[in-house]
Order: sequence, then C-alpha cells, then structure tokens
Amino acid sequence: MASGAFVGLPATTLISLRDKYVTCLEAIAVAGASYSIAGRSFSRANLGEVTNTIAELNLAIRLASRTQVYHTYAAFGPVRTMGGA
Repeated sequence: MASGAFVGLPATTLISLRDKYVTCLEAIAVAGASYSIAGRSFSRANLGEVTNTIAELNLAIRLASRTQVYHTYAAFGPVRTMGGA
C-alpha cells in the first residue's frame, strides 16, 4: 500500500490542498511571484517541491476515490533470455 503524508486524508481535504498547490505553481511559474501556503513560503527555487507535492496529492486523491489501479504479475519457471545462452 502506498504511504505518504497525504494518504488517508479525506478526498475533499486533498482536493482543496491540491487546488492551493496548483494556484501556488501558477503564481510562481507564470508571474514569478512568491506564494505562501499555511505560513510556508514558496518561490521559483521550490518549483520542484511544489510539483512533487501536487503529484503526491493526486496519488492520494486516486487512492481516496479508489481509482488507483494496481497490477500484479506472476512469473513461473526459468527466465528466458534472448540469444539462447
């Protein structure tokens, strides 16, 4: 099961947080401004952190809404390699 700071929070909370981080991303990337969320300040130097947080929130939203699909594959027998060695 996936883990993270956001996994397990209600979907409405996650969506609200994601919207704030998207607004933050737009303010930084488009206007070049700094942006603050809950007393935490972000600037152009934090773009990677903001985009990673959005990705984490999207995963948590998919898990909360049960739209995340996991695939498991079983492999039996010896592994064959190309070249016949």
